[in-house]
Formats: sequence, C-alpha cells, structure tokens
Amino acid sequence: MLRDVPSDRSEESSAKASGSGDTRPRSVEELLRTKSSADEIGLYLVALGGRESGRWIKLSETPLSGGRDPNLDLVLDNGEISRLHVLVSVMNGTVIVEDLGSTNGTFVDDRRVTTRASVPVGSVLRVGDRSFRCVRGSRRDEESAEKEYHDLDRAANYVLSLLPAPVSEGPIQTDWMFLPSSRLGGDAFGYQQLDSHTCMLYIIDVCGHGVGAAIHSVSVLNVLRQRALPRTDFKNPVQVLASLNSMFQMDRYDNQYFTMWYGVYDTRRRMLTYACAGHHPGYLVSPDRLTAIGLKTPGLMVGAATGTRFEAATASIPAESSLYLFSDGVFEILTDARQWRLDDFLPLLLEPTISGVSECQRLYQAVNAAGSGPLEDDFSLLVVTFP
Repeated sequence: MLRDVPSDRSEESSAKASGSGDTRPRSVEELLRTKSSADEIGLYLVALGGRESGRWIKLSETPLSGGRDPNLDLVLDNGEISRLHVLVSVMNGTVIVEDLGSTNGTFVDDRRVTTRASVPVGSVLRVGDRSFRCVRGSRRDEESAEKEYHDLDRAANYVLSLLPAPVSEGPIQTDWMFLPSSRLGGDAFGYQQLDSHTCMLYIIDVCGHGVGAAIHSVSVLNVLRQRALPRTDFKNPVQVLASLNSMFQMDRYDNQYFTMWYGVYDTRRRMLTYACAGHHPGYLVSPDRLTAIGLKTPGLMVGAATGTRFEAATASIPAESSLYLFSDGVFEILTDARQWRLDDFLPLLLEPTISGVSECQRLYQAVNAAGSGPLEDDFSLLVVTFP
C-alpha cells in the first residue's frame, strides 16, 4: 500500500477556508496562478509492476520513509522489505535515496546502495521486490496519472472479485496467490461444485498483459463461472476445451488466445479427469513430498485454430496429496545467470512445508529469492489439497 503524499492544494484550501466552497478562479491573475501551479514541475517516483503500477509519489526536501511499518509514508508490505528500509528526498534538485541497513538492499539501476546515492531522472529505484522509476513531471501530469490509476484499480478489483474465496473445509481445500505483473494481467483460475460429488478446477493464461488481456480473461472466466457453454457437459474436459475453442477464436478477439488446464474431480472415486490446451502440466505432489507427477495432455492453445482436438486423461488422487496449478510467470524468472525453465522450478514443489506459512507464500518467497529483480510476468498459483 502506498500512502497518498499530500500535494499543494493552496488555492482549494484558501477557498474552503473562506467558506465560499467555490474554487473557480475569480480573476485573470488567479487563472494564471492556477495554471502555473498545475504546470509546476516536480520530481516523482512512479511505481512499476504489480497492483501499484502507475502510482505517482511526489518527492520533496522532506524525507519520505519507506518500509513494512504501516506508519511510514511509503508502506511496502512484503517479506523482502525491511520494517524501516529507505529514505527518499530531494536535495538541490536531485533525488537522493538512503538505505537504512535493510536486509535485502536498495538498488539504483541494479547497483546496490551502500549508504546514500542519487537517483537520476529515468533511473529505476528497487526496494526489495518493488521498483519505481524516477520522473520529472507537473502536477497536471500527476493528476492525470492518478485518474488513470484509480480507473485501473477499479478494474483490477473487479477481476479479483471474480476469483473464488479460498476453501479450508470439505473434499477439496484451496489456497491461491494472484499477483499481476502490471495493474491488470491475463491470468485467471477458478473452482466450483458441479454437483454433490464433482467439482471443476481450472487455470487460464491469456497472451500478453494489460487491459486487453484482462478483458479477455474476464470474458472466459464469466463463461466458466456461469457454465454458459451451449451443449457442453462441464464434467467432460474435452467438451469444455472444444467449446471454448469454438467460442473464442482469436480472429474474432483481437488475436487474443489463451492456454488452459481444466480438470474435474470426483470425490467419491477420488479420480481426477483433466485436459490441457497448450498449458504446461499441473503437478500432483504426494503426501510425503517425494514425487511430483506432471498431469498434461496434448492440445493447442484455445483460439489458435478451428477444430483443434483435445485429449483427456485420469489420475487417482491419494489422500492428503496436493495439486499445483500455475501460470508460466511463476517459473519464467530471470536470475543472474539465465532465465529459469520449468525444470528449475519443480524442485521447489518437493521442499518441506513451513509452519505458519501458506504454500503459495512459501513458493513466492522462494522464487523471489532466486530471481535477480522484480517478476516480469503475472504470478498466479492455485494449490488444491485433497484430504
């Protein structure tokens, strides 16, 4: 969460103090003064990536404190960030950042700040896993960016409202994490009862990022949530993928396509029937955490070609095993040496659980620790446990 940093509202405050409530300029001089104030140039940090992407933070000579502590100016609630991490201020027209002895460091364009450093305009300041670009702009620029930020925030909250709540009791138990790389991403997932003894589980990954990908993702998600596929048995993964492929051909949706993993779990038989559309496997991890079995079938992504054929397979589900469904943003991370592949991520699935830490949080922390910077793609992870 980023706290709003007060900006100069002197004209509005003066008008309210006078009791008139009318903030319109009353003379040419006031009009010019208002325009001058709006065009006044200042220094800002602009958040990059994640739910805060696009947020502008005004900087001044008064130091801005940042860290996990909820009483700071810049609240960065993440395990990678220290309680009191940094101070940022403007000195002689230059942005200065001071690291306050943080554990995971503060970086300017990937150079670690030992004590204090300047942040040139255009440079990227990284605090733990959060990144900000230093920009020079006017209050008018800030207000325009804030309007866009709040509009996108409403859209992001709408996407979140469509995701199902975690389940802690019953024949399946779920935990998930959804962190778009930008304000809006193209990932989605879900699960719901089909009847008294079957439920569906799925994850989709739309190509690209941003508004277009999010709109496509929401369209698919709503079709699945409402089971709005004509002449389709939702207990049959092949029928579901074929119907989605017929409905969402990319030439009718601005060349958007998506990968998908879809499964149906029969609680009485403890049997999972599943099919894939260009998506990497889901992984069934044994209760003793010694094996991770990839569950995958052949098939092109949804929307790429008409008449695509899909195949289904089945897996017996041992008690206390867990199914991990995730987007490629979970494992396609950049390290100092290279970009990870799926095989680099899989050993993390077999590592012991941590008391008091959810599986999603454990894996997110492990991926963050292995990466050399902020995650570049959406991080979407669904863990389903079968008691």
